[in-house]
Amino acid sequence: MLEFAGKTAVITGGGSGIGRGMAIAFAREGMNVVVADVELDAAEAVAQEVKALDARSLAVQCDVAGLESVRSLAGRATAEFGSVEVLCNNAGVSIGRRGMYATHEDWQWVMGVNLWGVIHGTEAFLPGMLASGNDCHIVNTSSMNGIVPSARSALYSATKYGVLGLSETLANELAGTKVGISILCPAAVTTRIMESERNRPAGLLAPEPPPVPHAVSSTFDLSPALDPVSVGELVLLGIRRNQLHIFTDQKVRALIEARHQRMLSEFDVLAEWEQSRASATN
Repeated sequence: MLEFAGKTAVITGGGSGIGRGMAIAFAREGMNVVVADVELDAAEAVAQEVKALDARSLAVQCDVAGLESVRSLAGRATAEFGSVEVLCNNAGVSIGRRGMYATHEDWQWVMGVNLWGVIHGTEAFLPGMLASGNDCHIVNTSSMNGIVPSARSALYSATKYGVLGLSETLANELAGTKVGISILCPAAVTTRIMESERNRPAGLLAPEPPPVPHAVSSTFDLSPALDPVSVGELVLLGIRRNQLHIFTDQKVRALIEARHQRMLSEFDVLAEWEQSRASATN
């Protein structure tokens, strides 16, 4: 997908952080931008920023954990702009609780937004994209912690690994169609994700605090946090080049290489077992 002017993008989690950054970057390219967020006031504020850049925009309240809410978003977007060429399944939350202390409510909330939100977006928009015959693109926000395990939360990494696997496999399925797919794997970015609990549904609140206060067990050597609009520019570049993975920090490369080397070294154990088995047979 090379041309953006006049095309329509839908961005979930568009009211702040990376979602807002993508909205601004897209608007500068002349795109129509549908800003979807569970916080309507935030979505409306970003929509006004988009309009100030002489681009058309629509703010929609949407809870991506609910399929009907996302279907309603798709209906609003197509009613306003006729078609959707770019879908950014970006809404995400994080939680200050380790997986070992997680409640069922913790799992329901984080999985509902981070993984089911991407699935719901795919369900609601992909059929129309395929039927349109237009060049289209889906960007699913995973994380560097969808490739390198999180030091913070098994809940978060479980969802982001899920987004990675879902998206990589969809890329295989979509080969030969006019719908491309990219996985955004950001490192440090200036966002409000650590304030996610402000939007946690009352029905999914944890019944009690964790038995051990949350603390980060390790840190990664990352570059300073990137501003969200720069991330939006990297997303545009990724769509243009039909990148499968979009990264935001060169330092993550070494982390991924080290992880893969650890994985590959485990084949040495398999080789030893195969050799010992062959020796016993002889």
